[in-house]
Amino acid sequence: MDLNIPQKYFILSCNEKGSIRIFKNTRRRAYLAESSFFDLALNDIIDLTDNSVIINKVLPDDKQYLNEFFQIINKNQGKSIIHVLRAMATNEKITRIIYNEIGDSLVDKVDVTKAVTGLVFKTNNYLPNRNVKRELVTDLRKEILNSKKIPPESFALLATLYGNHDLKLYFSQYEQKQLKDKIEVYREDATYEKLFELSKRLNRVTLSLLS
Repeated sequence: MDLNIPQKYFILSCNEKGSIRIFKNTRRRAYLAESSFFDLALNDIIDLTDNSVIINKVLPDDKQYLNEFFQIINKNQGKSIIHVLRAMATNEKITRIIYNEIGDSLVDKVDVTKAVTGLVFKTNNYLPNRNVKRELVTDLRKEILNSKKIPPESFALLATLYGNHDLKLYFSQYEQKQLKDKIEVYREDATYEKLFELSKRLNRVTLSLLS
């Protein structure tokens, strides 16, 4: 399924009530931001240093669903990662725009229904077709459990699903143990060095925000 990291995270974070659980939960919003960081960093659009976020190039047309998120980074360029994460996870006005941009991109791309909830404070709710979610889960499990090497994008998705406590919905305890063992082997692989460092840095900042 031709979706990017935040789009996949968005669908997999939905339950039978749709995506509204993302918007209403600080942890899920924070990890939606983390998945967006992964998407931009793995495509060399941004770099994360110990103290700041650096923009390498303008946002490509195929990533306009991250436009608001990118603009937050642009306004805070040179500042720490936590400034951007805090803006997205705790500022409802900004969160709503980013959440809607990612949700709307899915409505345009796959079978996701857009509805409105709330009588006074209205919020968009995105409900993926069951077959869409099932296909995404099947593809993810195949990439992670059957491949000799986990693709970087799938690794990033694993990290965010683990952080928001949804990994257990898609992998058994035994499979999670397999994943842990496989990932430990990757620590000795130079091609995964940047990914491990990126995951460590993002997770540390996200957890500090949630504590």
